[in-house]
Amino acid sequence: MKLRFLLVALFVFGSAAAHSSARPDRCIEPAAQTHRVNADILRAILMIESRMNPSVVTRNSNGSIDVGIAGINSIHFKELSRFGITERELMDPCVSTFVAAWKVSRKIAKWGNTWFAIAAYHSETPYFNGRYQIMLFNEMVRAGVVRGTIQNVPPLRRPKEIRK
Repeated sequence: MKLRFLLVALFVFGSAAAHSSARPDRCIEPAAQTHRVNADILRAILMIESRMNPSVVTRNSNGSIDVGIAGINSIHFKELSRFGITERELMDPCVSTFVAAWKVSRKIAKWGNTWFAIAAYHSETPYFNGRYQIMLFNEMVRAGVVRGTIQNVPPLRRPKEIRK
């Protein structure tokens, strides 16, 4: 899996410069197929993380940053550097999308094909995972992928009585 990830990411990054004006979502299907994840889920993640904006950089309250269309957190930079992927390369929407699909596939391998696994892309902490599950569901309702009613998203900070 790691070798395939490296080869695909490098191939995509190497060809991305020639397609820099292309739609930022052009790599969702290939990334989903390569890493055997649902393309609609991957698209929902990209919408939540950046609204499909490949140049987003978000500074988090814990000092980390989220980079690119997939909001790849800086805690992953060291591991990604082993594959030759830098923070700068995560600004490329294809590289970031392939990394996101790879991360989702790893979470599914760990937790099974569940909503918890998919939301573990964001956090494995139950409160934040549950919050992200609602955000994913809402995004998929907005996209017309699933039927349902948009749900209220809990606050970003956990109430004091449930903090551990």
